[in-house]
Amino acid sequence: MAFMSLAEKIKTIPEKSGVYLMKDSDGRIIYVGKSANLKDRVKSYFLDKSRYDRKVAALVPKIFDIEIMTTQNEMEALILESKLIKKYRPKYNVLFKDDKTYPYIKISVNEDFPRVSLTRRVLPDSGRYFGPYVFGSVGEVIKVIQKTFKLRSCRLALPPERIPERACLKEELKFCTAPCLGKTTKEEYALQVKEVINFLSGKQKELEQKLDAKMKKASEKLDYEQAARLRDQKELAQLIAAQNTNEVHMSLDAREDSKDTQIEKALTDLRVLLSLRTLPLTIEGVDISNISGTNAVGSVVRFFNGEPDKNGYRKFRIKTLSGPDDTGMLREVVGRKYKRALEEKKLPDLILIDGGRGQLNAAKEVLTALGIQIPLISLAKREEEIYFDVSSSPLRLKKDSAALHLLQYVRDEAHRFAINYHKTLRDRTTVSSRLDSIKGIGEKTKRMILSRVKDVNNISLQEIESLTGVSKTIKEKLKGVS
Repeated sequence: MAFMSLAEKIKTIPEKSGVYLMKDSDGRIIYVGKSANLKDRVKSYFLDKSRYDRKVAALVPKIFDIEIMTTQNEMEALILESKLIKKYRPKYNVLFKDDKTYPYIKISVNEDFPRVSLTRRVLPDSGRYFGPYVFGSVGEVIKVIQKTFKLRSCRLALPPERIPERACLKEELKFCTAPCLGKTTKEEYALQVKEVINFLSGKQKELEQKLDAKMKKASEKLDYEQAARLRDQKELAQLIAAQNTNEVHMSLDAREDSKDTQIEKALTDLRVLLSLRTLPLTIEGVDISNISGTNAVGSVVRFFNGEPDKNGYRKFRIKTLSGPDDTGMLREVVGRKYKRALEEKKLPDLILIDGGRGQLNAAKEVLTALGIQIPLISLAKREEEIYFDVSSSPLRLKKDSAALHLLQYVRDEAHRFAINYHKTLRDRTTVSSRLDSIKGIGEKTKRMILSRVKDVNNISLQEIESLTGVSKTIKEKLKGVS
């Protein structure tokens, strides 16, 4: 994107399902959206401006860059959109929802035969509320609940004053166990309700096992249409899981010739290779720069979706150690960085340490003491070995591995950032010592000189003469320094 205009980039967007992230001029994500056809959806923002509502009109002028993440289908896009909105809370996603509340799923457990419904209001009653949900298919989730657990959704008072003469359509479709007709007992229905509550509370395994069994049965009967419907139901169950646990279940396809695809492949491979629970969309790299034990510093860089996110870069001047102790310095930087990240609830999906097993163990000890359980690995430079456990053998990837290239990029960027900060401090120290050697210059005068000249080692006569508030004697001595 650095060498491509926004208009040019829009032309390259594929006609695939996926998610688009709109960014402002500072690189901040200001809006996340999904579409079954990314090209058409993104183009629509820049066509007929007369169709804009007030909120879209406010968003479009702020768009400086657009990032695309493709998926296999619209359901995966929905899952990923939910994850990203929850993680980053983009400004305009929040504004676009400011005129309505997020939906909840309610189970009316105060009734003899509880029903399931969608609501946007949490009332002070004895019902069980689940949510709020940031995705837009809560109604579909309720249909899945009805199809799978067969809870009623009608408002009929139960038990009824008189039993209906015939079943309703949902009973005929096998979406309800029909307590109104006495086809289930209160105890049997209570077990159904318990299963739904477990499902909405994040216990998806039971439901997925049921759906898998039904899918297998449908496939054996060659009822592929039913199997496809069950697959969609399972994906919706995973959508609930994404809301509850921040997991994203994606199967990004692989095209060999695009940068986006290489990033997708790298992230997917890392998830598999390191047995990660989630796709490592946010990776932070940690490095120490300690040359001859002086001006020791640490750096942390952040990558989002395989690209540097410079708003997340942090640099640290070592405070607790003075000698050359890399692991001790690493402990200090990791402790300072992730104690604050924990307090701010801004933890990454994966942490990469520059070094081998010793560095990995040092960082692990600090994170454990903080109560942080984040996937942690280290990458050793010489053999490019990946350490991800305190005891097991390191992992070596092929030199052309997309996952290895991404880890090297993060590691090298952390090293570059640390080295630059180290050089800055070293240069300041050199400059300060030169000024300290001049008798009669106090701290206040030294700071003033440093703020007004470009290079204290090469001060021009014009710069010296323009220094107001500095005595003629000091100016003469400065000429000697230059």
